[in-house]
Amino acid sequence: MSSVDGMRVVGTIRSIELHAVMSKFQGVPPRQVAKIVLDIEQAIDGDGTDIHVENLSGLHFQGPPELVPRFAEGERVQITTTTPSGMHIASIKPAPLS
Repeated sequence: MSSVDGMRVVGTIRSIELHAVMSKFQGVPPRQVAKIVLDIEQAIDGDGTDIHVENLSGLHFQGPPELVPRFAEGERVQITTTTPSGMHIASIKPAPLS
């Protein structure tokens, strides 16, 4: 990973649902996003540094609405975010066995 890569987390999906995000601009309708909450087992920063998972408690990740039918509660996944401190999903896939 390079220093511009996002955070990588591994965990089990606690909840996944469609969520409406309101626009900051008048006249623009809200858009749907997938909101994913994980029970995080492991987290690694963009530079490869381990992150204490307790520092990430209560956070949720957001991605395109198409993720909702593809993943389900109880699935173990690996998420890479778009930025090291962001919660926007760049990629999500089933987690490798540990």
